[in-house]
Amino acid sequence: MREIIYIQAGSLSNHIGTHFWNAQQSYFTYSEDEEVVINHDISFREGLSPQGGSTYCPRLLVFDRKENFGALSVGIEMSEETDQDPTLLWNGAVLEVRQDLIPEATYQTLLDQEVDDDPDQSQDPVQDEPVQALHSSDVRYWSDFNRVYYVPRTIQKLPDVAEWENTEGNWQLSKDTFERYDTETFLMEEPFRLFVEECDSLQGIHVTVDNATFGAFTDAFLTSFRDEFSKLPSLVFPILSNAVPDHIDVDSMVGIRKAMNDAMCLRGFNEISSMNIPLQNPLNWRGGPWLDGLDLDLRSPYEVSAVLSAHIETATLPLRLKSPTALAQLCKQSNFFGNTPFAELCGAFPVINAELLDQHTYNFTGFQSDVRVERQYDEFSQGLKLRGALVSRYDSSIVSSLISLVCIAHVFSIHTPIGYPLPTSFPSFFRAQHLNAAPRRTTRGIVAPPRSAPVLSSLELSGAMPSLFERYAILIEDCIRRKVDWQVIGVGIDDDGVRELRNDLWTLSDNHRAG
Repeated sequence: MREIIYIQAGSLSNHIGTHFWNAQQSYFTYSEDEEVVINHDISFREGLSPQGGSTYCPRLLVFDRKENFGALSVGIEMSEETDQDPTLLWNGAVLEVRQDLIPEATYQTLLDQEVDDDPDQSQDPVQDEPVQALHSSDVRYWSDFNRVYYVPRTIQKLPDVAEWENTEGNWQLSKDTFERYDTETFLMEEPFRLFVEECDSLQGIHVTVDNATFGAFTDAFLTSFRDEFSKLPSLVFPILSNAVPDHIDVDSMVGIRKAMNDAMCLRGFNEISSMNIPLQNPLNWRGGPWLDGLDLDLRSPYEVSAVLSAHIETATLPLRLKSPTALAQLCKQSNFFGNTPFAELCGAFPVINAELLDQHTYNFTGFQSDVRVERQYDEFSQGLKLRGALVSRYDSSIVSSLISLVCIAHVFSIHTPIGYPLPTSFPSFFRAQHLNAAPRRTTRGIVAPPRSAPVLSSLELSGAMPSLFERYAILIEDCIRRKVDWQVIGVGIDDDGVRELRNDLWTLSDNHRAG
């Protein structure tokens, strides 16, 4: 078996990951008559449920601040600490202070009542009533809409940051945090190694990270990983901060620091990761025809993470199919020229009109002032993944129309009738009402008809990528001219290091421009 270990670091990454794992859970089959299309052993390992039964758990490490785990964190702490007696090491009086428990999310209560929709089962019409679908206002933590079980070592809780501290974009602090956490918890030698040792043949790691809060932390993690597993591929989805290089106020130390941190993350991942797919912060997304099928709240982590997860899950679907593509092969397809370990994530979700598909396709990587609907840049390579009900009717015409619009040297495409699964945890933000959740309470429990949506996702290498690096290089040049005090900004490098970073970014831009 060729297993993959998954890493999630940061609040938005864990929102994305929760949707991702909920989708994976939807692929499980429980009847011999159902076709098995996903090889679950690639991403899951067998574990025990709270009731002591056998269950599949993600092969996953989740990093976040303690306060972001919600009731999931409390539950695990209780199970680990319930048997501890605080008086064992102290003979004096004990004043016990307990933090108020975070109440379980309403969705988790309803989830326990869900049963499979069985049309052969008769329902009592008196008790067959609708149940309100999950909405953004119901979600406070990413664990609120979680549907899977985790083994304890998956949960990696980092100490909370004081409310008055602004640590976003602090490269040195994030790096020091990893080194301290690894020393205190034996992270690489115990939790991570245990996942590795459970694998028959580990093929690599899949990483999603919030740059602003865990960028340098993840860079240090990958460096440690690379020191021991020099030949294993890594696929990284770094989420950039909301600091757009050419829109930063000249006096904004926080904005400059976050942009510099993004630049250092991009350079670091270039050196240690096989393939990297930068993602623009959802706060910087722009409206347009790509939103025609969605009523999307761009300020809701729950909703924007659902869109990103749908595209990430679809773009990487070949890794988990019954006859899978190897992670190394997927990385090589995207890094066709060998010196360009970056690609762009593009796609349309849901696919609602084949004839207008190009207008409904959005680039989640490039700065939107550079990437217009018309796709002004030539594309050098493209990995198309088209899935869902429209495939049988439109797959050839869709792919042909997309290829004809751009100059693509190398195209890799996969079509599958498997739609993107939409469990009840997924937002009901579709304008097409049949795609929205419609759970109802019956005598058997809460029933929700299975849903899925057609999706087009692609990992592309186009002329838009050089501009990404160019923007950061120009920002640094501007800061050098204005003699910015880098020690005050807190980027963790001196003047010479800043100039070296600028030169490295120009080199990255040139490499991706030349191919």
